[in-house]
Amino acid sequence: MTEDSSFSHPANILAASGHIGYSWDLVKDEIIWCGAWQEIIGGETIAAPTNAAGFAARVLANDHHLIFNGTEAAFDRTYRLLGSNGELVTVQEHGTTHFEKGHAVRQQGILRRTQSEAGQHAPNFTSPDRDPLTGRPNRMCFLALIEKIMNGPLDVRKKSAYMIVGIDKLAFMNEAMGPKIVDQFLCAVADRLNELCPTRCIIGRVSSDTFGILMPGMENEVEDLALRIIDNFHSLAITAEPLSLHVPVSIGSYAFENRRADAQTVMILTEQALREARDSESNRYVIYCESPSRSQQNRTILEIGELVKSALKNDKIKLAFQPVVDAKTGEIMFYEVLSRLYKNNGQLIPACDFIPVVEQLGLAPDFDRHILGKSLEEMEGCETLKLAVNISGLTSALPDWPCYVESKLSSRPHVASRLIIEITENAAVLNIAKIKNLVETLRKMGSKVALDDFGAGATSVRHLRDLSLAIMKIDRDLLNNIMQSPEQQHLVRMLTSMAHGLGIQTVAEGIESE
Repeated sequence: MTEDSSFSHPANILAASGHIGYSWDLVKDEIIWCGAWQEIIGGETIAAPTNAAGFAARVLANDHHLIFNGTEAAFDRTYRLLGSNGELVTVQEHGTTHFEKGHAVRQQGILRRTQSEAGQHAPNFTSPDRDPLTGRPNRMCFLALIEKIMNGPLDVRKKSAYMIVGIDKLAFMNEAMGPKIVDQFLCAVADRLNELCPTRCIIGRVSSDTFGILMPGMENEVEDLALRIIDNFHSLAITAEPLSLHVPVSIGSYAFENRRADAQTVMILTEQALREARDSESNRYVIYCESPSRSQQNRTILEIGELVKSALKNDKIKLAFQPVVDAKTGEIMFYEVLSRLYKNNGQLIPACDFIPVVEQLGLAPDFDRHILGKSLEEMEGCETLKLAVNISGLTSALPDWPCYVESKLSSRPHVASRLIIEITENAAVLNIAKIKNLVETLRKMGSKVALDDFGAGATSVRHLRDLSLAIMKIDRDLLNNIMQSPEQQHLVRMLTSMAHGLGIQTVAEGIESE
Protein backbone atom coordinates (compact mmCIF):
# COMPACT_ATOMS: atom_id res chain seq x y z
CA MET A 1 0.00 0.00 0.00
CA THR A 2 1.32 3.43 -0.96
CA GLU A 3 1.20 6.14 1.72
CA ASP A 4 -0.73 9.27 0.73
CA SER A 5 1.32 12.28 1.80
CA SER A 6 -1.86 14.27 2.43
CA PHE A 7 -2.50 12.02 5.43
CA SER A 8 0.99 12.24 6.87
CA HIS A 9 -0.27 14.56 9.65
CA PRO A 10 -3.00 13.56 12.14
CA ALA A 11 -4.82 16.84 11.49
CA ASN A 12 -5.33 15.84 7.85
CA ILE A 13 -6.79 12.50 8.88
CA LEU A 14 -9.18 14.18 11.30
CA ALA A 15 -10.15 16.81 8.73
CA ALA A 16 -11.09 14.10 6.23
CA SER A 17 -13.84 12.96 8.60
CA GLY A 18 -14.84 16.47 9.69
CA HIS A 19 -13.18 16.25 13.10
CA ILE A 20 -10.61 18.17 15.10
CA GLY A 21 -8.74 16.82 18.10
CA TYR A 22 -7.43 18.23 21.36
CA SER A 23 -5.28 17.37 24.34
CA TRP A 24 -6.10 19.14 27.61
CA ASP A 25 -3.54 19.15 30.41
CA LEU A 26 -5.84 19.44 33.44
CA VAL A 27 -2.97 20.08 35.85
CA LYS A 28 -1.47 23.02 33.93
CA ASP A 29 -4.85 23.95 32.38
CA GLU A 30 -3.46 24.03 28.83
CA ILE A 31 -5.36 22.96 25.69
CA ILE A 32 -3.55 22.02 22.48
CA TRP A 33 -5.62 21.58 19.31
CA CYS A 34 -5.00 19.31 16.35
CA GLY A 35 -6.85 20.58 13.29
CA ALA A 36 -8.59 23.77 12.25
CA TRP A 37 -10.71 25.12 15.13
CA GLN A 38 -12.15 27.67 12.71
CA GLU A 39 -13.74 24.86 10.66
CA ILE A 40 -15.84 24.00 13.71
CA ILE A 41 -16.63 27.45 15.02
CA GLY A 42 -17.13 29.12 11.64
CA GLY A 43 -15.00 32.26 11.68
CA GLU A 44 -11.39 32.86 10.74
CA THR A 45 -10.89 35.55 13.39
CA ILE A 46 -11.99 33.42 16.35
CA ALA A 47 -8.92 31.98 18.06
CA ALA A 48 -8.95 28.50 19.55
CA PRO A 49 -9.27 28.50 23.36
CA THR A 50 -6.10 27.56 25.23
CA ASN A 51 -7.48 26.97 28.75
CA ALA A 52 -10.66 26.27 30.72
CA ALA A 53 -11.71 29.92 30.94
CA GLY A 54 -11.33 30.41 27.19
CA PHE A 55 -13.21 27.20 26.42
CA ALA A 56 -16.00 28.12 28.86
CA ALA A 57 -16.40 31.45 27.08
CA ARG A 58 -17.14 29.60 23.84
CA VAL A 59 -19.47 26.94 25.35
CA LEU A 60 -23.09 28.08 25.68
CA ALA A 61 -23.72 28.77 29.36
CA ASN A 62 -26.78 26.51 29.30
CA ASP A 63 -24.49 23.59 28.43
CA HIS A 64 -21.69 24.15 30.95
CA HIS A 65 -22.97 21.24 33.03
CA LEU A 66 -22.20 18.92 30.11
CA ILE A 67 -18.52 19.90 30.18
CA PHE A 68 -17.54 21.03 33.67
CA ASN A 69 -19.22 18.35 35.75
CA GLY A 70 -16.38 16.15 36.86
CA THR A 71 -14.51 13.56 34.84
CA GLU A 72 -15.22 10.12 33.44
CA ALA A 73 -12.80 7.61 31.98
CA ALA A 74 -14.64 7.77 28.64
CA PHE A 75 -17.30 10.21 27.52
CA ASP A 76 -19.61 11.03 24.61
CA ARG A 77 -21.41 14.35 24.79
CA THR A 78 -23.30 16.85 22.66
CA TYR A 79 -23.17 20.56 23.46
CA ARG A 80 -23.26 23.97 21.80
CA LEU A 81 -20.58 26.55 21.05
CA LEU A 82 -20.94 30.26 20.38
CA GLY A 83 -19.90 30.68 16.77
CA SER A 84 -19.36 33.68 14.58
CA ASN A 85 -22.13 36.28 14.23
CA GLY A 86 -23.94 34.91 17.29
CA GLU A 87 -24.59 31.56 15.62
CA LEU A 88 -24.88 28.51 17.88
CA VAL A 89 -22.90 25.52 16.69
CA THR A 90 -23.83 22.05 17.97
CA VAL A 91 -20.89 19.66 18.29
CA GLN A 92 -20.46 16.02 19.21
CA GLU A 93 -17.41 15.05 21.25
CA HIS A 94 -15.85 11.67 22.04
CA GLY A 95 -12.93 11.43 24.44
CA THR A 96 -11.12 9.85 27.36
CA THR A 97 -9.75 11.02 30.69
CA HIS A 98 -6.38 9.88 32.01
CA PHE A 99 -5.87 9.51 35.75
CA GLU A 100 -2.84 9.36 38.03
CA LYS A 101 -3.31 8.25 41.65
CA GLY A 102 -7.04 8.86 41.36
CA HIS A 103 -6.69 12.39 40.00
CA ALA A 104 -7.70 13.42 36.47
CA VAL A 105 -4.61 14.83 34.76
CA ARG A 106 -5.42 14.90 31.05
CA GLN A 107 -8.36 14.74 28.64
CA GLN A 108 -8.05 13.88 24.97
CA GLY A 109 -10.81 13.78 22.43
CA ILE A 110 -12.19 14.60 19.02
CA LEU A 111 -15.21 16.71 18.10
CA ARG A 112 -17.16 17.52 14.99
CA ARG A 113 -19.78 20.05 14.02
CA THR A 114 -23.29 18.65 13.58
CA GLN A 115 -25.67 21.59 13.17
CA SER A 116 -26.31 25.24 13.98
CA GLU A 117 -29.20 26.98 15.67
CA ALA A 118 -30.37 30.32 16.98
CA GLY A 119 -31.51 31.39 20.41
CA GLN A 120 -29.66 30.73 23.64
CA HIS A 121 -32.74 30.03 25.73
CA ALA A 122 -34.47 27.70 23.25
CA PRO A 123 -32.20 24.72 22.55
CA ASN A 124 -32.86 22.77 19.40
CA PHE A 125 -32.69 19.51 21.32
CA THR A 126 -34.89 19.24 24.40
CA SER A 127 -34.32 16.90 27.30
CA PRO A 128 -36.12 15.98 30.52
CA ASP A 129 -33.08 17.26 32.43
CA ARG A 130 -33.41 20.81 31.04
CA ASP A 131 -35.53 23.68 32.26
CA PRO A 132 -37.80 24.56 29.30
CA LEU A 133 -37.64 28.32 29.98
CA THR A 134 -33.91 28.93 30.42
CA GLY A 135 -32.58 25.81 28.71
CA ARG A 136 -30.33 25.18 31.71
CA PRO A 137 -30.08 22.09 33.93
CA ASN A 138 -33.19 21.42 36.01
CA ARG A 139 -33.72 19.68 39.35
CA MET A 140 -33.48 16.23 37.78
CA CYS A 141 -30.14 17.08 36.21
CA PHE A 142 -28.77 18.49 39.47
CA LEU A 143 -29.76 15.34 41.34
CA ALA A 144 -27.73 13.30 38.85
CA LEU A 145 -24.74 15.66 39.01
CA ILE A 146 -24.72 15.74 42.83
CA GLU A 147 -25.01 11.96 42.96
CA LYS A 148 -22.05 11.72 40.59
CA ILE A 149 -19.89 13.84 42.90
CA MET A 150 -21.06 11.94 45.98
CA ASN A 151 -20.02 8.65 44.37
CA GLY A 152 -16.79 10.07 42.98
CA PRO A 153 -13.31 10.55 44.43
CA LEU A 154 -13.26 11.50 48.12
CA ASP A 155 -10.93 14.46 47.62
CA VAL A 156 -13.38 16.05 45.13
CA ARG A 157 -16.44 15.37 47.28
CA LYS A 158 -14.84 16.87 50.41
CA LYS A 159 -14.19 20.14 48.59
CA SER A 160 -17.54 20.46 46.76
CA ALA A 161 -20.64 22.45 47.65
CA TYR A 162 -24.16 23.17 46.46
CA MET A 163 -25.92 26.53 46.62
CA ILE A 164 -29.51 27.62 45.96
CA VAL A 165 -30.33 31.22 45.02
CA GLY A 166 -33.96 32.10 45.68
CA ILE A 167 -35.73 34.93 43.85
CA ASP A 168 -37.75 36.62 46.58
CA LYS A 169 -41.28 37.91 45.95
CA LEU A 170 -41.61 36.27 42.53
CA ALA A 171 -45.37 35.95 43.03
CA PHE A 172 -45.67 39.72 43.43
CA MET A 173 -43.53 40.26 40.33
CA ASN A 174 -45.88 38.00 38.38
CA GLU A 175 -48.82 39.98 39.68
CA ALA A 176 -47.32 43.36 38.88
CA MET A 177 -45.72 42.66 35.50
CA GLY A 178 -47.32 39.53 34.10
CA PRO A 179 -45.72 36.16 33.27
CA LYS A 180 -44.09 37.13 29.97
CA ILE A 181 -42.01 39.90 31.54
CA VAL A 182 -41.18 37.70 34.54
CA ASP A 183 -39.98 34.92 32.22
CA GLN A 184 -37.60 37.43 30.63
CA PHE A 185 -36.39 38.42 34.09
CA LEU A 186 -35.76 34.78 35.02
CA CYS A 187 -33.66 34.26 31.89
CA ALA A 188 -31.78 37.47 32.70
CA VAL A 189 -31.20 36.24 36.26
CA ALA A 190 -29.73 33.00 34.88
CA ASP A 191 -27.41 35.02 32.63
CA ARG A 192 -26.39 37.29 35.53
CA LEU A 193 -25.55 34.29 37.71
CA ASN A 194 -23.48 32.85 34.89
CA GLU A 195 -21.49 36.10 34.72
CA LEU A 196 -20.88 36.12 38.47
CA CYS A 197 -19.95 32.47 38.94
CA PRO A 198 -16.53 30.92 38.25
CA THR A 199 -16.21 28.81 35.11
CA ARG A 200 -16.41 25.45 36.89
CA CYS A 201 -19.76 26.27 38.50
CA ILE A 202 -22.83 24.57 37.02
CA ILE A 203 -25.89 26.82 37.04
CA GLY A 204 -29.49 25.71 36.55
CA ARG A 205 -33.10 26.38 37.50
CA VAL A 206 -34.35 23.89 40.07
CA SER A 207 -37.83 25.32 40.74
CA SER A 208 -40.01 28.20 39.62
CA ASP A 209 -38.20 30.74 41.81
CA THR A 210 -34.86 29.11 42.66
CA PHE A 211 -31.57 28.56 40.84
CA GLY A 212 -29.05 25.89 41.78
CA ILE A 213 -25.28 26.37 41.63
CA LEU A 214 -23.11 23.25 41.89
CA MET A 215 -19.51 23.96 42.85
CA PRO A 216 -17.32 20.86 42.34
CA GLY A 217 -14.05 21.19 44.26
CA MET A 218 -14.84 24.82 45.16
CA GLU A 219 -16.14 24.69 48.75
CA ASN A 220 -13.70 27.38 49.90
CA GLU A 221 -15.23 29.84 47.39
CA VAL A 222 -18.88 29.42 48.44
CA GLU A 223 -19.20 32.25 50.94
CA ASP A 224 -17.41 34.79 48.75
CA LEU A 225 -19.63 33.87 45.80
CA ALA A 226 -22.83 34.04 47.86
CA LEU A 227 -22.00 37.50 49.20
CA ARG A 228 -20.97 38.66 45.73
CA ILE A 229 -24.30 37.52 44.27
CA ILE A 230 -26.33 39.21 47.03
CA ASP A 231 -24.38 42.46 46.68
CA ASN A 232 -24.61 42.43 42.88
CA PHE A 233 -28.36 41.84 42.79
CA HIS A 234 -28.84 44.53 45.44
CA SER A 235 -26.71 47.07 43.57
CA LEU A 236 -27.52 46.41 39.91
CA ALA A 237 -30.98 46.12 38.37
CA ILE A 238 -32.02 43.25 36.12
CA THR A 239 -33.36 44.42 32.76
CA ALA A 240 -36.19 42.86 30.79
CA GLU A 241 -37.36 45.35 28.19
CA PRO A 242 -38.94 47.76 28.83
CA LEU A 243 -38.38 47.38 32.60
CA SER A 244 -35.41 47.37 34.96
CA LEU A 245 -35.85 46.01 38.45
CA HIS A 246 -33.69 45.29 41.49
CA VAL A 247 -34.40 41.63 42.22
CA PRO A 248 -33.93 40.63 45.90
CA VAL A 249 -32.37 37.21 46.46
CA SER A 250 -31.73 34.86 49.38
CA ILE A 251 -29.16 32.05 49.38
CA GLY A 252 -28.70 28.73 51.16
CA SER A 253 -25.66 26.50 50.79
CA TYR A 254 -24.44 23.04 51.78
CA ALA A 255 -20.82 21.86 51.97
CA PHE A 256 -20.42 18.18 51.07
CA GLU A 257 -17.30 17.63 53.28
CA ASN A 258 -17.12 14.04 54.58
CA ARG A 259 -20.88 13.55 54.65
CA ARG A 260 -22.32 10.56 52.82
CA ALA A 261 -25.73 12.04 52.06
CA ASP A 262 -27.46 11.16 48.81
CA ALA A 263 -28.37 13.80 46.23
CA GLN A 264 -31.97 14.10 47.39
CA THR A 265 -30.81 14.81 50.94
CA VAL A 266 -28.33 17.43 49.74
CA MET A 267 -31.15 19.22 47.92
CA ILE A 268 -33.43 19.09 50.97
CA LEU A 269 -30.79 20.39 53.38
CA THR A 270 -29.80 23.23 51.06
CA GLU A 271 -33.46 24.19 50.68
CA GLN A 272 -33.77 24.24 54.47
CA ALA A 273 -30.89 26.71 54.62
CA LEU A 274 -32.58 28.82 51.93
CA ARG A 275 -35.83 28.90 53.91
CA GLU A 276 -33.92 30.09 56.98
CA ALA A 277 -32.32 32.85 54.91
CA ARG A 278 -35.71 33.93 53.59
CA ASP A 279 -37.20 33.94 57.08
CA SER A 280 -34.33 35.97 58.51
CA GLU A 281 -34.76 39.73 58.80
CA SER A 282 -31.02 40.41 58.56
CA ASN A 283 -29.15 37.45 57.07
CA ARG A 284 -29.85 36.74 53.38
CA TYR A 285 -27.29 33.90 53.28
CA VAL A 286 -27.38 30.77 55.47
CA ILE A 287 -24.94 27.84 55.48
CA TYR A 288 -26.50 24.52 56.46
CA CYS A 289 -25.26 23.33 59.86
CA GLU A 290 -26.08 20.07 61.62
CA SER A 291 -27.91 20.03 64.95
CA PRO A 292 -29.58 17.19 66.92
CA SER A 293 -33.09 18.54 66.30
CA ARG A 294 -32.40 19.18 62.63
CA SER A 295 -30.87 15.71 62.20
CA GLN A 296 -33.99 14.12 63.70
CA GLN A 297 -36.21 16.24 61.46
CA ASN A 298 -34.26 15.16 58.39
CA ARG A 299 -34.38 11.49 59.39
CA THR A 300 -38.16 11.78 59.70
CA ILE A 301 -38.40 13.39 56.26
CA LEU A 302 -36.35 10.62 54.67
CA GLU A 303 -38.30 7.88 56.48
CA ILE A 304 -41.61 9.31 55.29
CA GLY A 305 -40.14 9.67 51.80
CA GLU A 306 -39.27 5.97 51.73
CA LEU A 307 -42.79 5.10 52.91
CA VAL A 308 -44.27 7.20 50.09
CA LYS A 309 -42.03 5.57 47.47
CA SER A 310 -42.93 2.10 48.72
CA ALA A 311 -46.65 2.95 48.83
CA LEU A 312 -46.55 4.25 45.25
CA LYS A 313 -44.71 1.15 44.05
CA ASN A 314 -47.04 -1.28 45.83
CA ASP A 315 -50.29 0.69 45.38
CA LYS A 316 -50.74 1.14 49.13
CA ILE A 317 -52.00 4.73 49.14
CA LYS A 318 -55.70 4.82 49.94
CA LEU A 319 -58.31 7.37 48.91
CA ALA A 320 -60.89 9.00 51.14
CA PHE A 321 -63.73 11.20 49.94
CA GLN A 322 -64.82 14.36 51.75
CA PRO A 323 -68.20 15.71 50.63
CA VAL A 324 -68.61 19.32 49.52
CA VAL A 325 -72.20 20.32 50.30
CA ASP A 326 -74.49 23.01 48.88
CA ALA A 327 -75.09 25.40 51.80
CA LYS A 328 -78.69 26.05 50.76
CA THR A 329 -79.99 22.61 49.80
CA GLY A 330 -77.65 20.30 51.71
CA GLU A 331 -77.07 18.38 48.47
CA ILE A 332 -73.61 16.90 47.88
CA MET A 333 -72.09 18.74 44.92
CA PHE A 334 -68.90 16.66 44.67
CA TYR A 335 -66.30 14.92 46.81
CA GLU A 336 -62.78 16.13 47.47
CA VAL A 337 -60.20 13.34 47.17
CA LEU A 338 -57.98 12.93 50.24
CA SER A 339 -54.96 10.62 50.25
CA ARG A 340 -54.22 8.30 53.14
CA LEU A 341 -50.75 6.96 53.93
CA TYR A 342 -50.08 4.40 56.66
CA LYS A 343 -46.95 3.27 58.46
CA ASN A 344 -46.01 -0.40 58.36
CA ASN A 345 -47.71 -0.88 61.74
CA GLY A 346 -50.98 0.48 60.35
CA GLN A 347 -50.71 3.91 61.98
CA LEU A 348 -52.13 6.75 59.86
CA ILE A 349 -49.66 9.49 58.90
CA PRO A 350 -51.43 12.88 58.86
CA ALA A 351 -51.50 14.53 55.45
CA CYS A 352 -49.89 17.65 56.95
CA ASP A 353 -46.85 15.48 57.75
CA PHE A 354 -46.37 13.62 54.48
CA ILE A 355 -47.65 15.97 51.74
CA PRO A 356 -44.87 18.56 52.40
CA VAL A 357 -42.34 15.71 52.24
CA VAL A 358 -43.74 14.59 48.89
CA GLU A 359 -43.12 18.09 47.55
CA GLN A 360 -39.71 18.50 49.21
CA LEU A 361 -38.38 15.25 47.76
CA GLY A 362 -39.65 15.97 44.27
CA LEU A 363 -42.10 13.06 44.42
CA ALA A 364 -45.13 15.23 43.67
CA PRO A 365 -45.48 14.43 39.92
CA ASP A 366 -45.46 10.66 40.51
CA PHE A 367 -47.73 11.03 43.53
CA ASP A 368 -50.22 13.20 41.63
CA ARG A 369 -50.30 10.82 38.66
CA HIS A 370 -51.01 7.95 41.04
CA ILE A 371 -53.85 9.76 42.84
CA LEU A 372 -55.37 10.97 39.57
CA GLY A 373 -55.26 7.45 38.13
CA LYS A 374 -56.97 5.93 41.17
CA SER A 375 -59.59 8.70 41.15
CA LEU A 376 -60.42 8.09 37.49
CA GLU A 377 -60.83 4.37 38.24
CA GLU A 378 -63.26 5.22 41.06
CA MET A 379 -65.32 7.44 38.75
CA GLU A 380 -65.40 4.77 36.05
CA GLY A 381 -66.85 2.40 38.63
CA CYS A 382 -69.60 4.84 39.65
CA GLU A 383 -71.17 6.90 36.88
CA THR A 384 -72.61 9.53 39.27
CA LEU A 385 -69.43 10.16 41.26
CA LYS A 386 -67.88 13.64 40.93
CA LEU A 387 -64.37 14.08 42.34
CA ALA A 388 -62.01 17.00 42.93
CA VAL A 389 -58.33 16.02 42.80
CA ASN A 390 -55.64 18.34 44.18
CA ILE A 391 -52.32 18.57 42.33
CA SER A 392 -49.15 20.24 43.56
CA GLY A 393 -47.65 23.45 42.26
CA LEU A 394 -44.65 21.51 40.93
CA THR A 395 -46.87 19.15 38.94
CA SER A 396 -49.18 21.84 37.59
CA ALA A 397 -46.17 23.75 36.22
CA LEU A 398 -44.73 20.78 34.31
CA PRO A 399 -44.87 21.49 30.56
CA ASP A 400 -46.05 17.95 29.76
CA TRP A 401 -48.79 17.80 32.43
CA PRO A 402 -51.61 19.13 30.18
CA CYS A 403 -50.75 16.48 27.58
CA TYR A 404 -50.66 13.80 30.26
CA VAL A 405 -54.09 14.77 31.58
CA GLU A 406 -55.46 14.91 28.04
CA SER A 407 -54.16 11.39 27.34
CA LYS A 408 -55.95 10.12 30.44
CA LEU A 409 -59.26 11.83 29.66
CA SER A 410 -59.54 11.68 25.86
CA SER A 411 -61.03 8.17 25.91
CA ARG A 412 -63.16 8.85 29.01
CA PRO A 413 -65.48 11.78 28.21
CA HIS A 414 -68.08 10.38 30.62
CA VAL A 415 -65.47 10.65 33.38
CA ALA A 416 -63.85 13.92 32.28
CA SER A 417 -67.10 15.84 32.72
CA ARG A 418 -67.19 14.80 36.40
CA LEU A 419 -63.56 15.65 37.20
CA ILE A 420 -62.38 18.79 39.00
CA ILE A 421 -58.67 19.55 39.26
CA GLU A 422 -57.64 21.74 42.19
CA ILE A 423 -54.56 23.97 42.03
CA THR A 424 -53.27 26.20 44.81
CA GLU A 425 -53.39 29.96 44.54
CA ASN A 426 -49.63 30.31 45.00
CA ALA A 427 -48.96 27.84 42.17
CA ALA A 428 -51.30 29.79 39.91
CA VAL A 429 -49.58 33.10 40.63
CA LEU A 430 -46.06 31.73 40.13
CA ASN A 431 -46.88 29.92 36.89
CA ILE A 432 -49.81 31.82 35.45
CA ALA A 433 -49.07 31.06 31.77
CA LYS A 434 -48.62 27.32 32.38
CA ILE A 435 -51.70 27.14 34.59
CA LYS A 436 -53.73 28.91 31.92
CA ASN A 437 -52.65 26.27 29.39
CA LEU A 438 -53.65 23.53 31.83
CA VAL A 439 -57.05 25.14 32.46
CA GLU A 440 -57.72 25.43 28.73
CA THR A 441 -56.80 21.76 28.21
CA LEU A 442 -59.10 20.61 31.01
CA ARG A 443 -61.98 22.78 29.81
CA LYS A 444 -61.57 21.34 26.32
CA MET A 445 -61.89 17.85 27.81
CA GLY A 446 -65.03 18.88 29.74
CA SER A 447 -63.39 19.07 33.19
CA LYS A 448 -63.33 21.95 35.65
CA VAL A 449 -60.58 23.70 37.59
CA ALA A 450 -60.82 24.94 41.17
CA LEU A 451 -58.49 27.46 42.79
CA ASP A 452 -57.54 26.15 46.23
CA ASP A 453 -56.60 28.24 49.30
CA PHE A 454 -57.81 31.52 47.79
CA GLY A 455 -56.78 34.42 50.00
CA ALA A 456 -53.42 32.87 50.93
CA GLY A 457 -51.57 34.29 47.92
CA ALA A 458 -51.65 37.27 45.59
CA THR A 459 -54.12 36.37 42.86
CA SER A 460 -55.75 39.39 41.25
CA VAL A 461 -59.20 39.81 39.74
CA ARG A 462 -57.49 39.90 36.35
CA HIS A 463 -55.97 36.46 36.97
CA LEU A 464 -59.31 35.05 38.10
CA ARG A 465 -60.92 36.34 34.92
CA ASP A 466 -58.13 35.21 32.59
CA LEU A 467 -57.94 31.69 34.04
CA SER A 468 -61.67 30.99 33.50
CA LEU A 469 -61.92 29.04 36.75
CA ALA A 470 -65.06 27.17 37.73
CA ILE A 471 -64.62 27.10 41.51
CA MET A 472 -62.83 29.23 44.10
CA LYS A 473 -62.12 27.69 47.52
CA ILE A 474 -61.72 30.33 50.23
CA ASP A 475 -58.72 29.66 52.47
CA ARG A 476 -59.74 28.34 55.88
CA ASP A 477 -57.56 30.92 57.67
CA LEU A 478 -60.02 33.58 56.48
CA LEU A 479 -62.87 31.61 58.03
CA ASN A 480 -61.40 30.91 61.47
CA ASN A 481 -63.42 32.72 64.16
CA ILE A 482 -65.49 34.38 61.45
CA MET A 483 -68.57 34.47 63.68
CA GLN A 484 -66.69 36.71 66.14
CA SER A 485 -65.10 38.99 63.53
CA PRO A 486 -67.25 41.47 61.55
CA GLU A 487 -64.16 42.43 59.53
CA GLN A 488 -63.62 38.85 58.36
CA GLN A 489 -67.31 38.50 57.56
CA HIS A 490 -67.12 41.62 55.40
CA LEU A 491 -63.97 40.35 53.64
CA VAL A 492 -65.49 36.96 52.86
CA ARG A 493 -68.68 38.61 51.55
CA MET A 494 -66.54 40.73 49.22
CA LEU A 495 -64.64 37.68 47.95
CA THR A 496 -67.77 35.64 47.32
CA SER A 497 -69.49 38.59 45.61
CA MET A 498 -66.47 39.11 43.36
CA ALA A 499 -66.33 35.41 42.47
CA HIS A 500 -70.04 35.20 41.71
CA GLY A 501 -69.74 38.29 39.53
CA LEU A 502 -67.15 36.38 37.47
CA GLY A 503 -69.36 33.31 37.28
CA ILE A 504 -67.20 31.34 39.74
CA GLN A 505 -68.70 29.09 42.40
CA THR A 506 -67.28 29.45 45.92
CA VAL A 507 -66.48 26.82 48.53
CA ALA A 508 -65.71 27.62 52.17
CA GLU A 509 -62.89 25.38 53.40
CA GLY A 510 -62.86 23.76 56.81
CA ILE A 511 -66.58 24.20 57.57
CA GLU A 512 -67.66 20.80 58.90
CA SER A 513 -70.88 21.74 60.71
CA GLU A 514 -73.85 24.01 60.16
